[in-house]
Amino acid sequence: MTRFTKKAALVILTVAVIAGCKKNDSGPSKTQLLTSGSWKLTSDYFDPAVDVNGDGHPVNEAITVLQPCFTDNLLIFNANGTAIRDEGATKCNPANPQIIETVNWKFLENETKIIVDEDTGELLELSASVLKIKIGDATQSVTLTFSH
Repeated sequence: MTRFTKKAALVILTVAVIAGCKKNDSGPSKTQLLTSGSWKLTSDYFDPAVDVNGDGHPVNEAITVLQPCFTDNLLIFNANGTAIRDEGATKCNPANPQIIETVNWKFLENETKIIVDEDTGELLELSASVLKIKIGDATQSVTLTFSH
């Protein structure tokens, strides 16, 4: 090999090794984030306000008027497209099963929306610790915020 060819081969090999060792900075996928554990509801915000518990007083933040046996429920997304609603630590009725229901879920529109059971929502935020979904339209919506 000529001296020029050896140098060119060495440069190409060096570039290939460096490019091959570059870290993948894209992070976890949305499916990986969503299926990384159980999600607990931390905010249930209605716009406009609604009378959630029938006491005649509309509220925007419904989580403040829900019983603890509802607010500790968990939502667990599985990579196979199923999701489990779990009673959490406390049950409103001790005779109820631990698993409330199993439903299907999937992302829509390039992972900007999510459908859970029959509810389609806009995916406002999805990180390692926060899941925020808005369901509804311009006249009535609810924004659900979950955390790990």
